[in-house]
Amino acid sequence: MRGGEICDQPNTASNRRSLWHDRSGVTAIEFAMVALPFFALVFGIIEVGLAHFANRMVDNAVVSAARLIRTGQAEKGKISADSFKQQICDSMPSFMCDTDKIYVDVTSVDSFAKAQSTDSLYDEDGKLKEELSYNIGGSGDIVVVNVIYKWPMVAANLYLDYADHGNERHLTSTMVFRNEPWE
Repeated sequence: MRGGEICDQPNTASNRRSLWHDRSGVTAIEFAMVALPFFALVFGIIEVGLAHFANRMVDNAVVSAARLIRTGQAEKGKISADSFKQQICDSMPSFMCDTDKIYVDVTSVDSFAKAQSTDSLYDEDGKLKEELSYNIGGSGDIVVVNVIYKWPMVAANLYLDYADHGNERHLTSTMVFRNEPWE
């Protein structure tokens, strides 16, 4: 271009060089390349943090509800498995409360060595068993309380963690204790 004239010349070497050195828009292109992985990582960190926080809430709720079994109140009050789930739910914030997502397995064992964690709640295909036991034992018995809470996980759809089950994570809480002598 000379003095306001428009240059109609095809791509010359000087035009190509000027395009090569043109830096306008580079930041936007670099951000577009980095943004998706960055936001996926940030969202994943937040979601895992929330899942750990929710797991601590479930642990505290199980401790409170298991006290009913340990002290004999569950036997005297004829608390069923569904009522026990509701006790757990009542100890958690209302936005987390969904008894359909809580699975409870309470068993009485002969010794502390025979106590099993939540692995026994899954079948050979790795799916949660539908039929779980609710045996609170008697006075002085050793009791194992296993609770699984199905926590929804959006990042599970990325299949980055094989501990997830579909679009949810199974938050687990296990308590092993000897019932107090209540008779």
